[in-house]
Amino acid sequence: MNTKLRTARESVGKTQKQVAEEVGIGERLYQEYEYDTRCPNARTAIRIARALGSTVEELFGEGC
Repeated sequence: MNTKLRTARESVGKTQKQVAEEVGIGERLYQEYEYDTRCPNARTAIRIARALGSTVEELFGEGC
C-alpha cells in the first residue's frame, strides 16, 4: 500500500472519490494507485500531488 498517498489524502480530509473526481480519473483507478497495484503516469501523478497539496516526489518517491 502506498501509505504516503493515503496519509496525504487523509490529512487534507478527502475521500478517494473526491481526489479521483478532482484529478479527473475514476475512483477505482485512484484506489489502484493507493493500493500500489498501478502507477500513475506523470501527468496524473502531478494532478494527484496538487489535489493533495504535496509533491510527486513525496507521494511516489523516485518511481512506482
